[in-house]
Amino acid sequence: MRAYLAVIKDSFREAFSSKILWVLIVMIALFLVLLSGLSVAPAERTGLDFPDVFDWPELATRLRDAEADSPAGKLRGRFPSELQDNLRKFKLDGENRRVFRDLRRQLNEQLDSDDFATAVVVPEDNLSDEARELVGQGENMDSKTRQRLNRLVLEAALPNDIRPSPGEVMTPTYIGFEIFDDFTLDQKQLTQVINTALQVFIFFFVSVMGTLIAIVVTAPIVPRMFEPGAIDLLLSKPVSRSLLFLSKFFGGCAFTIVNAAFLIGGMWLIIGIRFDVWSNGLLLSLPVYLFLFVLYYSVSAATGVVFRGPIISVVMVGLFWFVCFVVGTAKDTAEQFEINGSRIHTIVPVDDALLASNSAGDLQIWSTESETWERVFDPGSERLGGVAAMAIRAQQGFPFLGPIYDRRKQRIIAITKPTPVFMPGGGPSRMYIGRPDDNWSRRGGAMLRMSPRSIFLSPEGEILAAGPAGLQRFTGDAETPQRPFRVFGLDLGSRSDAGRFVEATPDEMPRWNSPFAATIDQNRGHVVIYSDGTLSLLSPEKNGDQVVYTPGANRDLETDEAALMAVAGNTLLVALADGDYRLLDATTLEAKTTLEGPEKPRWAAGSPDGRFLAVLSHGSSAWLYDVANGQPVTNTAISGEIHAMAFTDNSSLVVGDLFMRATNYKLPDFSVEARYDPPLSTLQSVYRYALLPIYTVFPKPGELNNVITRLFQEDSTVAISGNNDDLQADQVEIDIQTPLISNAIFLIIVLALTCLYVSRKDF
Repeated sequence: MRAYLAVIKDSFREAFSSKILWVLIVMIALFLVLLSGLSVAPAERTGLDFPDVFDWPELATRLRDAEADSPAGKLRGRFPSELQDNLRKFKLDGENRRVFRDLRRQLNEQLDSDDFATAVVVPEDNLSDEARELVGQGENMDSKTRQRLNRLVLEAALPNDIRPSPGEVMTPTYIGFEIFDDFTLDQKQLTQVINTALQVFIFFFVSVMGTLIAIVVTAPIVPRMFEPGAIDLLLSKPVSRSLLFLSKFFGGCAFTIVNAAFLIGGMWLIIGIRFDVWSNGLLLSLPVYLFLFVLYYSVSAATGVVFRGPIISVVMVGLFWFVCFVVGTAKDTAEQFEINGSRIHTIVPVDDALLASNSAGDLQIWSTESETWERVFDPGSERLGGVAAMAIRAQQGFPFLGPIYDRRKQRIIAITKPTPVFMPGGGPSRMYIGRPDDNWSRRGGAMLRMSPRSIFLSPEGEILAAGPAGLQRFTGDAETPQRPFRVFGLDLGSRSDAGRFVEATPDEMPRWNSPFAATIDQNRGHVVIYSDGTLSLLSPEKNGDQVVYTPGANRDLETDEAALMAVAGNTLLVALADGDYRLLDATTLEAKTTLEGPEKPRWAAGSPDGRFLAVLSHGSSAWLYDVANGQPVTNTAISGEIHAMAFTDNSSLVVGDLFMRATNYKLPDFSVEARYDPPLSTLQSVYRYALLPIYTVFPKPGELNNVITRLFQEDSTVAISGNNDDLQADQVEIDIQTPLISNAIFLIIVLALTCLYVSRKDF
């Protein structure tokens, strides 16, 4: 044992005597010194930016309609006459969207004025504690503090329009000087920015450049061991050749260990001290990086043993990386262009037919004649293809809320998700209708001003859309084409006024907070709202010829997890993101029981007969609960990877698994009522039977970046849209188990084969 330790010790001694090591140590030290100049200083959030307003059209409408003696009316009275005229002319479906820019500029000018807080009179009870404290200072406040007070008064004057700003914020500085003007972050935002920057740094500078430098520097170590004279001296002792090689191999890692520990450990200390962000992800990325280096170094060492040349060792490492890159890129490309978009995502039972949508948002109907899926609900001239379609999919994932089926009027209803206007095909949410009499062609196009999270039908057939901004119902003709107003191809509104979404709750209803979810009780017509851990029942009440949903029972679930909900009979299911499933009484919100289910649910529904509740997770795990028996249901039909589920009118369960394959099961015995199994396309067959098996057995060094990503994430999934609070939005599961196991097996095989070669070779 002493001989092997001596070899390892010699490797460390050799590393510390290397000039390259000390050059890198000095460079890392200089980098850490420069990094230590970064810090943050206390600041105050004063100005108003576009994201600080929940909904600019709604703000303009509120200012337009406000009474003159109200806080909003007094604020409007301080605007220049030209802006006041533009507000009076403002229409939700008009073309005067430039008023938002002028409104923001004027609001910022008002926030800079000295008399804003006194001129816009807000009742003291509406002010926050911070605002009351600042008011108590009277005239003894500097300009920044006064601007802060003005911002708080504006938030109190327009609580449903202006996002509350945090009281404690910071601004980045370098050696004491502010880097940006009027740029602030709270502690949570600062942590997110730092963790994102650290991930980029680890990916590109440590994983790529660091590994490349380490491989080039350490490539001669193993070949030098087998030079004539050196190997003779080592083999003259009673030692195991295999253990001798392994000692030299792990001793050769000394160079990387010293540099990586100094860099990552130094960054962890500096960032923790300067920013009070003690990133465990950064610290834990050290062993992941060392594992990545050892993986590549095993190829270098094995090549050095066989060919005894450092240059060919580096070349073989490059070739190994290239082959892994080609295999991984081929798989990713196939998934991006074909596979991911061709997987079943949403199932819509329609009377005697079956509609299903793939992950790209293409709605299809099953043809019993050809036994294949045929496309319907085509967007026509507005359809995007190629790179534009991929850009939208990468930004928002599945493009619809729904579709849902309106049995009364025999039509499907879908709402597009809002997309930033600068994106290809970007614009607000729009509602589209499809009917069977014209092959489900897409009609309508009514615009939603808010960003909806749920769409459902009331028991009377009224179309409802819910989101944090409120509950809205559709009035008018949903099928009349509404031509968008476009500027340079960007969707900026509608020209038609054939139908629109209007508020379905009393005017005094406040906004709901995220995490947000909504569902409807089809038996009683109650809308159930989940807002930041609090449940609320909204009961329908007649108000003339309209139905208004007024607040009813409330219940605090004492959680801040995101959730999805479903109702079956008299049972309300609240499926939390952490796998905590709570069953409550659907009328009183009284708790019934708590169960455990799959984490990160993306779909939840109750069967029409009220007996079953079903949940499908982003990890493709299904969960079924029998309300009548009070027990979860297990069956092979809902085990494995499930991509879509839906209940039919007779409460049977349709399950989608492989690509666009679906099976209709009768409950509770899971007898098969129908199968929808189209043949695989050529690319799907190549992917399933060739590309995927090759990728599975190949090592995956590039996938170790997923492990690093997981270290910086609280959740095991990441939302494509960036909003983890919206569980219906597509989320990507971060797989850390597969790359770790696959690469570890490859490492063991390479080292074992090399040891076998060393033990049998006559040196």
